[in-house]
Amino acid sequence: MTPYNLIVVCCHGIWTGGPSAGADEAEWLIADFQRGETGIFSEHIHAGVRCLAESRGDSALVFSGAATRRETQLSEAQSYANLAKARNYWNLLDGSTITRHVILIEDRALDSYHNVLFSLTLFWATFRQWPTTLTIISHAFKKPRIVDGHCAAIGFPLERVLYPSIPGVADDPVSMTGVALAEQEWTRDPHGRGGSLAGKRARRNPWRTWQGVFPKSTESSDSGLKTVGGQNADEMLDADAVRPFI
Repeated sequence: MTPYNLIVVCCHGIWTGGPSAGADEAEWLIADFQRGETGIFSEHIHAGVRCLAESRGDSALVFSGAATRRETQLSEAQSYANLAKARNYWNLLDGSTITRHVILIEDRALDSYHNVLFSLTLFWATFRQWPTTLTIISHAFKKPRIVDGHCAAIGFPLERVLYPSIPGVADDPVSMTGVALAEQEWTRDPHGRGGSLAGKRARRNPWRTWQGVFPKSTESSDSGLKTVGGQNADEMLDADAVRPFI
């Protein structure tokens, strides 16, 4: 069965491996402000696997996140997939069924907008069709930014977006101030093309990962998704074009 639901787990760190299967924060490459959050990252992975297991074969699970650290070329997405395997998929996908489920690695996204966009274009490149529904797993506090902001800007119908409730970071005043500032920035620049948001992506891209709308070398002329600009990071969605997801 070709899947019609896309499950996206937005990645936030790199699990480097280790005997604790992610329980020990020392096994992770994370930013200083993410201390204490790696257990939440594992919960996101678990939730993605659970959604896939409950989908009865109609979904594809995508772990989305690029190689963002100079210390390793391991991508966030691949590390999340590695952790899921190390946890034996929480016994939700046994050996006789794992081959019937689709788990994809989207290893180019450098921010939450591209977690959504690049997962969609990877789905199309893999199955030559767009998903009917979209399930996104990330921090609870990012829901307005990702759903009302990114999904709306990309043009995916919001009534077909699910955002399961997953325990997240505590809503302390300092973190919420940062969240509010980020949402304001994305509201001003919904496709992240301005100097500030594009600059953040460039700083998170030490390995110069391909940033074109579709995976590199994908023939996308019949996808229905119109782009403008040049190649690689200069390519962007045509904001005025009708989207193929409708």
